[in-house]
Amino acid sequence: MSPASPPTRLLKTTGWGGRAIGLLLGALAVTGQAPLHFWPITLICLSVLLARLKWAAGAEKRIRAGFSAGFWFGFGYFMAGTYWIGSAFIARGPEFIPIMPPMILALGCVLAFFWGVAGAAFSALRVKGVTSLLAFISFFFLAEFARGHLFGGFPWNLPGYIFEGGKAMSQAASIAGVYGLTLYVFILASLLYLILFSEKRLEPLLVLIIAIGGVFSYGTLRIKHADVTYAEAVKLRLVQVRFSQKDKFDPDKSIDIVNQFLTASVSPGVDDVTHIIWPEGAINGLAIESEALLNAMGRELALETETPPVWLLNSLRHESRPHPKTGQVIDDYFNTSAAVTFNADGVPAIAAYNDKKHLVPFGEFIPGGKWMEMKNVPVISTSLLSISAAPEKYNAQFPGLPRLSPQICYEIIFSGFTPRPENETPPEWILNQSNDAWYGDSFGPLQHSNMATYRAIEEGLPIIRAASNGITGIINPYGVYEEKLSPKTSGIIDAKLPEPLKSTFFSRWVNLLLLLINLLTALWCTTVYGMRKLPFRINSST
Repeated sequence: MSPASPPTRLLKTTGWGGRAIGLLLGALAVTGQAPLHFWPITLICLSVLLARLKWAAGAEKRIRAGFSAGFWFGFGYFMAGTYWIGSAFIARGPEFIPIMPPMILALGCVLAFFWGVAGAAFSALRVKGVTSLLAFISFFFLAEFARGHLFGGFPWNLPGYIFEGGKAMSQAASIAGVYGLTLYVFILASLLYLILFSEKRLEPLLVLIIAIGGVFSYGTLRIKHADVTYAEAVKLRLVQVRFSQKDKFDPDKSIDIVNQFLTASVSPGVDDVTHIIWPEGAINGLAIESEALLNAMGRELALETETPPVWLLNSLRHESRPHPKTGQVIDDYFNTSAAVTFNADGVPAIAAYNDKKHLVPFGEFIPGGKWMEMKNVPVISTSLLSISAAPEKYNAQFPGLPRLSPQICYEIIFSGFTPRPENETPPEWILNQSNDAWYGDSFGPLQHSNMATYRAIEEGLPIIRAASNGITGIINPYGVYEEKLSPKTSGIIDAKLPEPLKSTFFSRWVNLLLLLINLLTALWCTTVYGMRKLPFRINSST
């Protein structure tokens, strides 16, 4: 499996030149993600990364060289894939702009660290032959799994997302999930490495064709035989108003935005609607405690229909509790999905709510909590204080709707997050209310939308997505948008609620099984090659 020709300068370059090459390769690899989905480029870049790591394994300071190759590739990948975070600082105000560069660079370094550790582990072993491919696949899979779970996790742009959600290649997520597709991407990159850098090219080429063709064929057949049915007596109205996030900090403009939402909500056809859905970000602050807002919505609906629809909105929710020792009152704020009902006269009532568990660090809370708040460290949100996380994520029963899993904003990017308790009825759909206006006209909202479609494929559940300045629409259980509004559009969608599939093979246990398989593979590679480097032999009699 040695290279057919001496390593090229691309593979051998060290120092800042080598770092620049790694940075460029990682940035190019992001073109596989939404909205471009140039996934062959991602595979090529990963195969070159493998070649650079194999060369690093022969370097004098191989661990350092391997860490550098993995880290700088990852740094380019994550910086190019999350550049849109800078828009949130700009939208928040001039005082936040100075802290934007260090915060974005720090995030890129933290995420790239996982890839650096994987590269260092690979190069440290000096693995050869097929084992080198297994080591690359398992180490980098474990790096991505760790990135998606440790310290709350940030599984944004996992390699498995390079296949457009709802299309043929993405349908394999119904079996293996996005982590299974991430493993699949590393396998394809390893096969491509053999084609590009080894003497025996025919066999890996055939295996690569079969691997891609098999997944594509499965997905094509699954979509071809898709059968979508719809819930009876449910008609949803999704409302989207385009706005600039910075306008939400101007009281007059913020009120005008809310009025536009109200006007669109009661536009012709509302008398046939059973539920109106607003996205996160439509209203600032404690909307469910605003009698003026709730009464205004009730009055508008009562003028148009004798049976006002249920209103699903996103709001902050306030609770007070005594400190367990001092008795001092502590105020907690939650990001919540709420259901508001109205009687025939338009009188509102809060019928149900469901709080967010996965919060955005420095966006919704400050690591360090109340102590950091005492130091006046600001959060990048419309809230003045840190938001509290729900102690557990529960499913919800909103009036007039099948049981659902509300997943607010980026909760939707976590594979296996949908609760399926054994002692209760499983959810029949997912509600995703998001505020993508923070990220302007960048690729961020499109990446977010693509990841949401994967949750539908994995769980076999439809997703109703209301996203401010993102993609709002109806996603069926196959991850296909049946109707949608683009980020630059204001409007409404009146649509039926798709019903769930009976089941999919995927479950959170599939993710754990993939983790176990790759842990054992990495352990085997480490044990076999680690033992070979001992200065003495161990035989079976000792």
